[in-house]
Amino acid sequence: MKNAIDFIRFALSHAKPETIPLGAKLPMDLEECGMSPWEYLPGTAGDKVTEEMLESKFTDYYRYIGWTREHFDHLTENFVRCGAVACSSQGLLTAYTGMEATPNYCYSAWCTEKGEIDKMSRPFAVGEAVFFKDEDGRAVHTGFICGFLGGEPLVVEARGLSSGVCVTKLSERPWTHRGLVTKRLLYDEDCYEEQVILSVRTPMLQGEAIRLLQQALNTLGYFCGRADGKCGENTMRGVYEFVETHAASRSAGKRKRA
Repeated sequence: MKNAIDFIRFALSHAKPETIPLGAKLPMDLEECGMSPWEYLPGTAGDKVTEEMLESKFTDYYRYIGWTREHFDHLTENFVRCGAVACSSQGLLTAYTGMEATPNYCYSAWCTEKGEIDKMSRPFAVGEAVFFKDEDGRAVHTGFICGFLGGEPLVVEARGLSSGVCVTKLSERPWTHRGLVTKRLLYDEDCYEEQVILSVRTPMLQGEAIRLLQQALNTLGYFCGRADGKCGENTMRGVYEFVETHAASRSAGKRKRA
């Protein structure tokens, strides 16, 4: 399974930076947020927008819910020209995990410790999912707790055509339900059930495990810079030096035994 904190860093890297409120407490540096902002289109998951895609979305969905062609075209007129990438509300998680689901399936099959927001007292967790449920009791839209502002939870979501992927206060949207997506995400920042490949990436791979690695490499003389828990170029330089030194030592030992 994937790590929930890393998923939120991924989601925030695709949020429009102007929507992130000043003073927000997030699991990544503010300058890393919004480096590759995404737009919203239903049924997408990190897909590059094409004219054919826009035509299909209008014909098969938006015209049936009362949108005029003029309004749709106005909101999407720059998507193709600017090389926009789009996702749906659930598509953020699909793009990260590779596992497709509807919001309702995510809530019913993937979430635990779940229920109505107003009836739950458990503190919100970063990476927790929040949902809108319709009058039939089906979850139809998904967001994810991405941080806090003065104690209030913040939500990252693919909101709509005019907003794209954005960050809002929990209280500003009519969320009804919440739950931990424990069937697909791990909620311990330094817990992974799969191999983690170290690399310089955006958003940066970071956490306590990286900080401990940096400390160990610095102690052994493989300089990583400040042990800040962020895997950047200095960290990778130290890792490469460690690997090269020990690979050379093993090779020399084999020649001696031969």
